[in-house]
Amino acid sequence: MFLENFHVSNNEWLNELYVERQRWVPAFVKDSFWVRMSTTQRNESMHAFFYGYVNSKTSLKQFVEQYENALRDKVEKEKHADFNYLNTQIPCITHYAIKKQFQAIYTNAKFREFQQEVIGKLYCEVSPCPNNILSANFIVKEYVQVREDNHRSVDFIVHLNEVGCEINCNCRLFESKGILCRHAIAVLIRQGIFCVPDKYILKR
Repeated sequence: MFLENFHVSNNEWLNELYVERQRWVPAFVKDSFWVRMSTTQRNESMHAFFYGYVNSKTSLKQFVEQYENALRDKVEKEKHADFNYLNTQIPCITHYAIKKQFQAIYTNAKFREFQQEVIGKLYCEVSPCPNNILSANFIVKEYVQVREDNHRSVDFIVHLNEVGCEINCNCRLFESKGILCRHAIAVLIRQGIFCVPDKYILKR
């Protein structure tokens, strides 16, 4: 056990952290949808929201007024983002039809994230595992850059049921962040599936 190896098993705080590890360790929360938001990012988001509006000398009355101003400005920024989304379109970097499906629904910011996964597909090799015809497992070997001149391969398992076009990957990117991963994309394209169910395209 980690605590015993480092002789800190008597530390009450560390023991409590270990007991609650399934609530905060990334490896345990991959199945929980948290939209790329960590606990520290939530605090940072609140600071960013109030930045320039309140400070340590702000009174309660001023805080309420400034909160309304901050909220109003946030709405205006969202409207501006919506306008840009409706009037500008990020070009697809590949000709895959699956990208146009996501492009039609995603905001520009979200579509950029999806494009990064499509780019990441270039570093993936797909190998089928022996299985039945309708439900199959695939090994996706991704070559990950660890240093500028060094790469290592990481294996991921992707399960595909072509009957209902059900797909999941053990990297759990979709389950935790709501975006289809490069490993799943690589398998879909390999199998000639260029249209995915709407459930894999989370709307804003």
